[in-house]
Amino acid sequence: MARCPVFHGIPIPLYDALFCMEEKEGERMCMRILLLPVSLLFICLSLGGCGFKDLDKRFFVVAMGMDWTGKKENPYLVTLRLAIPASKVGEGMAESQIEHLEAKSIAEAVRNIKAHVDKELDFGHCRVFLFGDSLVRESMEEPLNWLARRRDIQLISYMALAEPNANKLLKANPSTERLAGNSFFLTFGKEGTVSPYTVTAHLFDNFRRFKEKGLDPYLPIVSFDGDSYVVEKLSLLNKTKEQLRLSPMETILYNMTANEFSRSGIPIDYEGKRLAFYVSRISKHVSITNDEIPTVVYSLKMNGMIEQSPIKVLNSNLREVQKRLETTVNKTAEELLYKIRDANVDPYGFGLHYLSQYFGQEDDWEHWQSVYSSVKFQVKTQIVIESTGLVR
Repeated sequence: MARCPVFHGIPIPLYDALFCMEEKEGERMCMRILLLPVSLLFICLSLGGCGFKDLDKRFFVVAMGMDWTGKKENPYLVTLRLAIPASKVGEGMAESQIEHLEAKSIAEAVRNIKAHVDKELDFGHCRVFLFGDSLVRESMEEPLNWLARRRDIQLISYMALAEPNANKLLKANPSTERLAGNSFFLTFGKEGTVSPYTVTAHLFDNFRRFKEKGLDPYLPIVSFDGDSYVVEKLSLLNKTKEQLRLSPMETILYNMTANEFSRSGIPIDYEGKRLAFYVSRISKHVSITNDEIPTVVYSLKMNGMIEQSPIKVLNSNLREVQKRLETTVNKTAEELLYKIRDANVDPYGFGLHYLSQYFGQEDDWEHWQSVYSSVKFQVKTQIVIESTGLVR
């Protein structure tokens, strides 16, 4: 039997095979080396310029207002508050530039305003959008459509109704404002004042409320008293425009019952004097019956302390005071719920709760819509007075 020839201890056929494999691998490596710069060249050619502009070539929009003029040719009035950087920061030293323009659409107004300034408009820092009284009463469809399509609008921005209009409100200059637009951020962001009268409306939440079944949007109402902005009322809307405005006391009650907002108070008359109960904690539970005419059972539990009262109110009187407070909350809350129901709006989201509770289909939604005007409300409140305060 013939033996296979060898080369350096390796059979020649195997040696030839290994040599061919190394040769092919070398060819592949050469091809990769050649293709790499060609690929990089094509990638570089396909890249476009980023169009970045330095900060000193930008105007940062810190607040935007939209009003309804009622004119056929130019129905929208757009107002922009542009921040002007300053070397000194202090109360009453916030510098800004106001630009406003009427146009047939909001997009056209913004585009035209660019011709009135020497820097690029940047909406990345715009955290407040104000809608004039007349616009909210007319329709909110176009403003929301524009806001939803802009990619540079932050969804965590605040929305509010400007009284009497957004143009006048943005031209006002609070004496305590340290940075342009900072008063709005401190008010709605709870970074400064925390008021039970202030109900914050975020852009992302109202986008949902304008589309979601059984849940309607709302807007806090902002006015100017000559020195500072005032936020103490609330506007309730359907899917298109305003339907009802709440008074300051109704706004507090809505904030407590709908948003479980503590740091609030409940005043009552007790033995001819005013008694104030401070709410430190609040929780709620909603249940809706599946009757032909549903009943909304709204359960509230409030913990807190007596903040102000006649001197003789001590621990021995707490049970009686608790009962009076519970009766007051039940009565006022039911009145508010019926008032909102009669305006055919649902900011509490009872319709959405009804559908989720009974796995509602389209027929269930149609049934809820048909009976909502007759829905009954039952408020059950439990008040826990933890302290009567310090009496010296």
